[in-house]
Amino acid sequence: MPGKNRRRLNNQALEREQFQRVLRAAERGNLEAQHDLAAFYATDETLGIKDEAKAVEWYTKAAKKGHGQSQYDLGFMLLLGEGTQKDVAKGLWWMKRAVANGSRDAARLLSDIYAQGLFGVEASSEKAAYWERGARSRESRIY
Repeated sequence: MPGKNRRRLNNQALEREQFQRVLRAAERGNLEAQHDLAAFYATDETLGIKDEAKAVEWYTKAAKKGHGQSQYDLGFMLLLGEGTQKDVAKGLWWMKRAVANGSRDAARLLSDIYAQGLFGVEASSEKAAYWERGARSRESRIY
């Protein structure tokens, strides 16, 4: 058991160092670091820094600069009301921005939202098909 505890502490120390590097880069305006910092805040289970409001703040900074994955993550948090007030219209808007930046995951989620009428959105088979075609077209560009 002592070996396991030592490894866990070493992993925490490494993760803390990585977090500090990402934080410094994000504060300097590094777009990828801003996204990574938001992800730290959104999902941390090791360092005790989980803070969904800070995640929304950093995803927003990166999303406004055109970071597609941040646009998707921000849209998802807005749809669920995680770290911020639930705002379906804004969440959908960010998802559409993510699709414009090449996110097939966002296109697929939009298709599901319209197909099933999720988040209080009126179901529409036409809109669902439109976004599903968008997801497929992004897949064909990847392969």
